[in-house]
Amino acid sequence: MHTRKLLALFLAILMTSSSVIGCAQSAEETETTVETAAETVVETEEETKVSDDLPESDFEGYQFNIFNSNPESNTWFTTVHVTAAEDSGEAIPSAIFNRNLIVEDRLNIKIVETEQTAAQIKNAITAGDGSLDMTLMQGANVLSYAQSGYLKDLHEMPYQNFEKPYWDTNAVEQLSICGKLYVGVGDFITTQIDETSCMFFNKGLVADHGVEDPYELVHEGRWTLDKLGEMATISGNDTNGDGKFDDNDDYGLMSWRGVFYMFLLNGCGHTLIEKDTNDVPVFTFYNENFINAYEKILGIVHGDERVYYDAEVKKNTRGLASDHRVQEVMFPADQVMFWVECISWAKALREMEANFGILPAPKYDEAQSQYYSCNNGNFFGMSIPVSVSDLDRTSIILEAMQSASTDTVLAAYYDVTLKTKLTRDEESASMVDIIFDTTTYDCSTVYGLGNVKTDIYTKASTNDPDLASFYEKKKTSLETSIQKIVDNFAKLD
Repeated sequence: MHTRKLLALFLAILMTSSSVIGCAQSAEETETTVETAAETVVETEEETKVSDDLPESDFEGYQFNIFNSNPESNTWFTTVHVTAAEDSGEAIPSAIFNRNLIVEDRLNIKIVETEQTAAQIKNAITAGDGSLDMTLMQGANVLSYAQSGYLKDLHEMPYQNFEKPYWDTNAVEQLSICGKLYVGVGDFITTQIDETSCMFFNKGLVADHGVEDPYELVHEGRWTLDKLGEMATISGNDTNGDGKFDDNDDYGLMSWRGVFYMFLLNGCGHTLIEKDTNDVPVFTFYNENFINAYEKILGIVHGDERVYYDAEVKKNTRGLASDHRVQEVMFPADQVMFWVECISWAKALREMEANFGILPAPKYDEAQSQYYSCNNGNFFGMSIPVSVSDLDRTSIILEAMQSASTDTVLAAYYDVTLKTKLTRDEESASMVDIIFDTTTYDCSTVYGLGNVKTDIYTKASTNDPDLASFYEKKKTSLETSIQKIVDNFAKLD
């Protein structure tokens, strides 16, 4: 995704506006400055607008049916919906409404979204009546249904152009199997953005403890696991002096194990699965470099109880129904220097008094060539049923929805996200660029292959360094699972 240009777009207005307010300018000077910034943004937007190269089409009022398996109860997502009944005035719902209106007017269609379970989606596909045009499902369902022949290979769709910037090229490359792609990720949806992990840091605590500026460390290539461990140890403290560490004390690091360990491992350039020259998944987590990174992470996390608070493992003392939610209390209360979570949690920090920033995962060491980021995998991607009645029509509509989303839905997402305290922080723009430009979609994480992600973060949370016996125990079943997928896809051919 072309996040860098979008972020520059919004920050140009937001940062210029805030600097104008803070300067002793006249009303006329202020108006001129803001108008100049706005003109620059308009020019930038016009220069970067990308055509989808679709033919002119009129589908005579066709109802395009989307079945969405993302339930309303998933309130932590920025939105679970891809339609809106009206222009409500709220940024993202309004953007969704206007995006759909643009596509509906352009192609003479009506976009209709229905919340359905994965099982109901399967039934609709097998009914074969062509009434379902697109689905939104999570990776495990996508892989299962693809092997059963229920989904269309997106590479075979006539009008999908994955070189266009409104498609996430990292996902296109990393989520294909045997050259086939059954789930699409792009500007039309926002759940994959919500699911991208990052590291928030408390600027006040960084200043109070006199540690190095994390932004400078990132830009100089010195943001590493060792540096994170050093800074996190300094920050931890038994605040109430009761001799035990719980959610009333201060820590260097906070997260929950389902996000934390893969965030750091991916940051070191490691995935649980890579693919060979035939695009076949290969489990690669058992090698010297992976083991070294895994053991270094364990040493940082478990070497000193002041360093890390795991909101999944520890029980909160605040009477919260979910231990996970204590993160929303502890980080704004200046109890934690670094917090690893999905980026959508920035919304929980709007009322935080201290300034905070955002960082990519640290590298293994300074010799590592680049930073790597991590998608946590539970997003709802786009898939096309094999039962669609007109493949050309479906393909055109999908591409049009994608291209219309960049300046509407995606723009609104960043506007809402960045209108937290991040808008006071110019450096955050470059950090977000790094995070999204280097996002890793690990097949094992997204598709749930072999349950390896869960097994590894469970081992890590118990400070178990023995990957050798774990790999030997899992090797045969993992290889069998992959071969079964390959064979099933071969049968479809």
